[in-house]
Order: sequence, then structure tokens, then C-alpha cells
Amino acid sequence: MSDIHRHVMHPLWAKLRLASLLSRLLFCLALLLTCARAAADTLVLSDAALQAPIALGSGVEVLHESAGRTLDLQQARLASFTPSTQDILSFGLGARPVWLRLRIDNPQPQALSLQLQVGTTWLDRLEVYVLSPEGQVRHSVLTGDEQVPAQGLTPVQGFVLPLPLEPGRSELYVRLASNDPLLLPLTLMTPAQAQQIERQLSYGYGFLYGFLLALCAYNLMIYLGLRERSYLLYGLYLLSIIGVNMAYTGHGYAWLWPNAPLVQRHIILLLMVLFGCSGLLFAARFLALAEHAPRVLRLVRWFCALGLLSLILLYLARLHVAATYLAFAFVSLFTVIMVALGVLTLRHGRLAGRYFLMAALCGMVGTAITALSVGGWMPYRSWTFHALEVGIVIEATLLVLALAHWVREQQRAALRAEQLSRLDPLTGLRNRRAFWELAETVWSTAMRNQRSLSLLMLDLDHFKRINEHGGHQAGDRALMQAAEVLTRESRAGDVLARWGGEEFLLLLPETDLDQACALAERIRLAIEARRPLLNNVAPVLTISIGVAERAAHPNLDALIQSADEQLREAKRRGRNRVQPAPRADLV
Repeated sequence: MSDIHRHVMHPLWAKLRLASLLSRLLFCLALLLTCARAAADTLVLSDAALQAPIALGSGVEVLHESAGRTLDLQQARLASFTPSTQDILSFGLGARPVWLRLRIDNPQPQALSLQLQVGTTWLDRLEVYVLSPEGQVRHSVLTGDEQVPAQGLTPVQGFVLPLPLEPGRSELYVRLASNDPLLLPLTLMTPAQAQQIERQLSYGYGFLYGFLLALCAYNLMIYLGLRERSYLLYGLYLLSIIGVNMAYTGHGYAWLWPNAPLVQRHIILLLMVLFGCSGLLFAARFLALAEHAPRVLRLVRWFCALGLLSLILLYLARLHVAATYLAFAFVSLFTVIMVALGVLTLRHGRLAGRYFLMAALCGMVGTAITALSVGGWMPYRSWTFHALEVGIVIEATLLVLALAHWVREQQRAALRAEQLSRLDPLTGLRNRRAFWELAETVWSTAMRNQRSLSLLMLDLDHFKRINEHGGHQAGDRALMQAAEVLTRESRAGDVLARWGGEEFLLLLPETDLDQACALAERIRLAIEARRPLLNNVAPVLTISIGVAERAAHPNLDALIQSADEQLREAKRRGRNRVQPAPRADLV
């Protein structure tokens, strides 16, 4: 029986031993893989690794808290984390609190004092723990923009916190919570690197704020001088841009409302909506919607009022997440409306709309990129976060050009209106007002230097008869023909004007009475030769001219009165003649 038992059991025993050996090999392989993965997930802080700031996004593990359940550190350690696949962690609006875990190995023989840059400046609560391999808490920090004071809050960078690391292995746990978009850049750096980054950002934002404040002051000063509301509204729009930027970068919390978490909690969203409202009100004024699109203007005003009122109601109802969605939606619609208003203005033929449309497009692209990246709808990068600022600088520059173009248009329009107010609309000659303004200067010069000066007063003969036989159109043509002859025969320094009705004045500096009479005779003959009025039948247009010289008159009024008297004398003597006043030496 023993031989039979040995022959039967031996193969079975061999199989069991082989299975045991295979199971041991598989266990060892799994252990090696686990160790290898742990080693791969561990950040080794070698000298080479510390030469530049270390982005930690893709090297951390992530744990989301369940709805209505808050985990403490010990519970988080026992939970299951998931490796991150994002270079920069972004969880968007309304995200639940999140835990981050990272294993760190300090191979240096001494402790390292590093800086940890976490998140953005609007994080409500931030907890940082450094643990030993045995789970002992070596270092911890509690901060956030709702804590007083907000330890480590650094404008633009978020929260920059000290991170002491003992030699050997450590575990880093970070818990973050915010009602605003949960955006989590995570960087490890040396104090010197942190200082250099802060210096570079300070230079950049110093330029940005200096540029915008200079534009703002420039426009407000122009408003005080010209009282043109477009400049005031643009200045307020620039102030809102500065305000919203300072709010979301943390400059406001650091400089303007420190240790005021309630203000910080609401100010960003409020300034976002005010930024959109001020931009639309400026656009409505600058694009003159009240003149060519009053219905659109009413819609713009309703949109602004509704957005602001809705935000206030959501604040009062303590619906912060809903208020956040509203603010982002309002700013997104604002950029689209600005572009639409630019297109509408171009359709109405306003050239300033070109600058405005280009500016609005730049602002829209920058705002949209930043809003989408902050909101978690597109990958976050440093350039996407700062796209709004780049767009704002370009937009502000183009809007300044648009305002300058608009001012030039206004000045040209005012100049044209001023010129038209001094010109006779039918003949294009100066009117009585413009004649007096120029003639006074010419008279004063002649009196001061005792120079010759003469005056012609001209009147079309039988003008009422022309209107009665040919109609008012014929009368208008007669006046225009006379104006053409007078313009052609007068010199550059002469002052020619339509005095009223069918009467004209021609003031002749450096001209004595004989010269003036000779010129008057040429004018009379030139007008008499015009024959296009009544089907080219005989000359129907003649003129009577009275001539007077300065030497016999004490002032310009007297000179005009004398020329008028000579004109009446020419009419009495049969018309179509030149009648000079008696010479001064004969009076």
C-alpha cells in the first residue's frame, strides 16, 4: 500500500509545490510593482530638481469629499485617492472640497525650508499638513480669504506658505474649499525663487495699473474740461476694470480691504457685474444709441439693471454659488453685446465703430479665455489666466484711439457748423456776421497805417421782375451767377459777402476810389454779359454799384452808409451803372 500511495500522491504534491511557488512569485512581483509605483509617485528633492520651481499638478493624488460630509486629516489618510492627470488642477464652479496628497523625499542631510504656492486668492479655506512616514503632523497651516488674518495670501499667486521638510520622507496633505471656481495651481519653490516671481509679477502689474490709471486720469481731466459724458463713462469703465482685476488677483484684499473676509467674499462678483454695466453704459453713449438705436439702448439699460438686481437678490438669499454663475454669465454676455453694438454701429455708417469693434473683440477674446479657464471649461494655463489683462490693455488702447477719432469727428462737425453759420447757404459767400468779423480787422489796419480802403455795394437790377417772370429758381440762379462773377473778379485779400436779399458788399483793402471804380466797372460788364437766365434771350441780369472810399468817413458804418447812398443814386440814374462817392478832397 505504501508504494501505491507514494506513486499516487507524488504528482499531486509536486503540483501543490509548483502552485505555491507561483503564488509567491506573483506576490513578490506585485510588491515590487507597488514599491516602484510608490517610488514613482514620490517627489525627490534633489539639487537638480530645486533649480527651478516645481509644478506639482500631475504628481499629486486627489480625493473629493462627498456631498454633506467633511473629512478630517485622519479620515482623509484612510480614504482612497486618485492620481491626477492635470498639470494644473481645475475643478470649476460649485466643486466640493478636495484633498490633495503628495509624497516627498528630501535626500539632503539637512531640513529644507521651501515655499508652497497653492490655488488662487479667492480660496475660502486652505489647510496644509506635513506628516512624517509614521503619520505624525510635523507642520500645519490653516488659512484662506475667510480667515483673519489670511496667512500667506499673495496677490496674483494665491497663497504662498512656508513648507519645512525634514530629511527623509514626508507626506503632504492639502485640503481646499471655495464657493468660487476651484482653481488649484500648485508649485513648490525655494524662497529665492518665490521672491523673484513676486518681483516679476509686481513689475507687470505695476505697468498694468499705471497704464490704466493714467488713461483714467486723462479721460476724467478731459471730462472736467469739456463736460463730455463719454469721457466720464470711459473713466469709470477703466476704474471698474482696475477694481475687478485687483479683486480677483488679491491686490484688493492685500491693500484695500485687509482682514475683511465678508467684503472679499462678495466684492469680486459685484465688481464683475459693475464692470459689465459700466462698459455697456460707455458703449451706449459713445456709439450714440439714443440717436440711431433707442430700442437697443433700452434693452442695454434693462440688461444692466436686471443683472445688478439679480446679483443683490442672490446675495440676500445667501446663494453664493448661484451668484457666481450669474456673474460669469453676465460678463460673458457683456462681451458678446459689446461686439454686437460695434457691428450695429458700423451698419449705421459711423467710422468710430471700427475702433470700437476691434477693441470689443480683443476684450471679448481675453475675457472669454480667462472666464472659461477659471470656470473650469477649458484647460488652465498662466497665459489663459492673464488673457483678460492682455485683452484689457489692447482694448483700452483701441478705445482711446476710438475716443480720439470721435473727438476729431466732433471737432470737424463743430467746425463745419461754425463755417456754415458764417456762409450764405445759396451762394456760398460770407454772410453779414462773417463780413463784420473780417471787415473790422481790415478797417483797423487801414486806419492805423493810413492806407487806402474802398467799398463796393452791389444790387441786382429788377430782381423782383426776375422772380416774377422766371420763378424763384431763376432768381436763385441770378444770385449764384452774380456770386460767381464777384468771386472771380475779387482778390485774395478782399472781403466779399452777401449783405442780404440781392445785395452784396466787397471791401477792397489797398484800393483807392479810382481803382475801386475800375474794378466795379469790370464786374458790371461781366455780369451784363451773362445770358443763361431766360433761354439766352438778351441780357436779363444787370447790376448797380455804389462806391465809397475810407478817407472821407470816420468809421466802417459810415463807409457802408455812404456806399449804400451811392447805390440808391445809381438806381435813380437808370440802373446798370457804377456810382462813386465824391472824393474826400472835393467834399
